[in-house]
Amino acid sequence: MNTPFENSPIQMPEGNFRGHDRQEVWSQTHDPELTEIGPGTPCGEYLRRFWMPVAMTDQIGDRPYRIRILGEDLVMFREKKDGRLGLTHLHCCHRNMSLEFGIVEDGGIRCSYHGWKYGLDGTVLETPCEPPASQVRKKACLGAYPVIEYKGLAFAYMGPGDETPPFPVMDTFDEDGDELVPYLIKSPCNWLQVMENAWDPFHVVYLHTLAARVQFTEAFAHMPMIEFHSCKSGDFYTNVRRDGDFVWVRVHDHMLPTFTQNGGHFPVPDRSRYFGRGGLSRWITPMDDTNTMVIAWRHFRGPEFNDDPRGLTNRDEVGYGKTDFYGQGPDRSYETRQRDPGDYDAWVSQGPINVHAREHLSFTDRGVAKARRMVRNAIRALQKGERPMQPTDHFPGVIPTYAGDTILRIPLQEDRDDGALLKEVSFKVAEIYMSADGLSGQARRDSIVGALKSYEEGWS
Repeated sequence: MNTPFENSPIQMPEGNFRGHDRQEVWSQTHDPELTEIGPGTPCGEYLRRFWMPVAMTDQIGDRPYRIRILGEDLVMFREKKDGRLGLTHLHCCHRNMSLEFGIVEDGGIRCSYHGWKYGLDGTVLETPCEPPASQVRKKACLGAYPVIEYKGLAFAYMGPGDETPPFPVMDTFDEDGDELVPYLIKSPCNWLQVMENAWDPFHVVYLHTLAARVQFTEAFAHMPMIEFHSCKSGDFYTNVRRDGDFVWVRVHDHMLPTFTQNGGHFPVPDRSRYFGRGGLSRWITPMDDTNTMVIAWRHFRGPEFNDDPRGLTNRDEVGYGKTDFYGQGPDRSYETRQRDPGDYDAWVSQGPINVHAREHLSFTDRGVAKARRMVRNAIRALQKGERPMQPTDHFPGVIPTYAGDTILRIPLQEDRDDGALLKEVSFKVAEIYMSADGLSGQARRDSIVGALKSYEEGWS
């Protein structure tokens, strides 16, 4: 008796196919503790304890601007008298007409339905259709949030008013010779998978260098040594590579819940460089559970800083829905994205909300695991009544940061294992950076640069 297909002209595929056996993974669901951010959710309440950018200020003209942040529908406007920004709940608290159709006036916004006028803090200022004796304006209030306008971005605090933290100002926000250019790009996916991308330095080797082409610099193809460091304001990691006679120490800042700063975008490790600063200061702002905004400043410095030796940066390409480095949004055809994917394609293609139970994290995912663990611990601490740590807790003024690139001429040592050497260099550079935390401005820079030069000379 012939077995099935024994005499078939069709060659059957060979292999250990287990798709049917793996069907149970599709019954897994997302992790609500980390991914659901609406009002009243554990993660949403945690995120509301921080100042976060919610818009580029040039988006706000003479009409109300409707936005969605942390699962809430809101309207932002610029009142006419002093030009201050207001951020309120979308619907008038009288009859729920949307204030996106409101009238912006001196000191506030007026609903076009019955004329109720609200101040920036949501106080009912006028109820023109009510009789003079009406007391409703004393009883009603429109939900509103404080806004700070700073260098082209509008920051909001959406937590309890009596817990409003100081606004954190990093040292990279106001440096001589550095122009900060804002941009905002939306992604149709959960905030966490966008945020985690910055905690995953190993993807740079493949996605940005080996997968299709070199998107940034050829030296990114060298597998890095990653070390994580804790500091008073959060965490940073050193990302160390060897390129010929040079050891390149690339540093990224991370401050919970969503702030990161990168190294430079287009560096070339062909000469010594001491405490070069980063090319990007970035926040991840959740709109709702399945939509997210990347809001950031690109840093543009003069030629004396040697940030862009090949002339690849382009200030004119930075703004609403765009930035000047590859793969950050849906600005390419689908075919191009398939042939040459970027960061946007990596995090969006994980799905609206990535299901962690379907993953298999490995050694190179230490940063991702660390980020999830830190966020989860912070959420649970808040639920126990503990105030979330703020970047300003240890620095009442300008906060020192570390992001950027240091490149030292340290040739291979005949009597040293190079892996051990790279690890030593990464910890030493981190130590030098943190040793100057008590200084600021040029004094801090001079201290760090001097110590780096002295350390480099010790290897010659």
